[in-house]
Amino acid sequence: MNKLSTWRHLALIVSLVGVLLTGCKRPQELEPVVLTLDWVPNTNHTGFYVALEKGWYAEQGLAVEIQVPADPSAALKQVAAGNTPFGVSFQDEVTVARASGIPVVSIAAIVQHNTSAIASLASAGIESAADFEGKTYASFGLPIERPLLQGLMQCEGADIDQLEFVDVGYDTFPALVAGRADLIWIYQGWDGVQAELMGVELNTVPLYGDCVPDYYTPVIIAGESTLAERSELVSRFLAATERGYSYAIEHPVEAADILIKHSPESDAQLVRASQAWLSDHYQADAPRWGVQNPTVWRTFVDWMVANGLLSEPIDADAAFSNAYLAE
Repeated sequence: MNKLSTWRHLALIVSLVGVLLTGCKRPQELEPVVLTLDWVPNTNHTGFYVALEKGWYAEQGLAVEIQVPADPSAALKQVAAGNTPFGVSFQDEVTVARASGIPVVSIAAIVQHNTSAIASLASAGIESAADFEGKTYASFGLPIERPLLQGLMQCEGADIDQLEFVDVGYDTFPALVAGRADLIWIYQGWDGVQAELMGVELNTVPLYGDCVPDYYTPVIIAGESTLAERSELVSRFLAATERGYSYAIEHPVEAADILIKHSPESDAQLVRASQAWLSDHYQADAPRWGVQNPTVWRTFVDWMVANGLLSEPIDADAAFSNAYLAE
């Protein structure tokens, strides 16, 4: 073997060793992170699944597991207990929790304005809250329902005591269609869209306006200890999440398909129609997705105190933070 052949063999050996060593390198280890939803996957959650599908959590070094609870209040309980760093909750729940000394904080608004409404069958002829007297309301059994309805009715000169409350749990739409109730609380981006797909014509009275203040529903929450001790994790999680929701705003059709892929048991037609409706409402008139207005928090706290949902005010500014959103 001549010198040239020897050098060629050595070069080949070095090259093969390099390939083998490269193949033995461990991939970047991702940090496990749990997000607990408030309910089964729906279009409120699309941005999470888009970020997961697109690999944007992984780009932030995170392996995000999305958990679906049986109880809508489980997320707040899990976050409060430190069992999960992130969850989906609601401004009213966060406010009540903090009033009870539970240190949870809202770190992003998933939807910029409350899209809820009180709905009735159009055939019932209920045009405003003035028509609620003598009717039956299918209740979730939540403390906030009566004050909200009272605010709507008082503005129209109606008496809340003339409205009958019937507790039917969370599945209120069938109660309305079956005639077991005249009024239900709906989320227009889901229940309202579902009614339209079913050919059920509804009349709706928005749940916020001059008489009832706006509030954030739903929101992403974290514990105060997580914010203090793992602020970089929070920023990375929100960076990918914000990217997911921004993508859903711009690409509602693809975003809906991603949600359907990750939740194959969902009604695909409903998801696509809901996504087309809700994508315009994630950010709405806010300067960017997720940002929360201090006035919304302060006004709602004052309203809760005035309506007996809180015995005394809380520090509204400590209940939320925009600090972990991208500038």
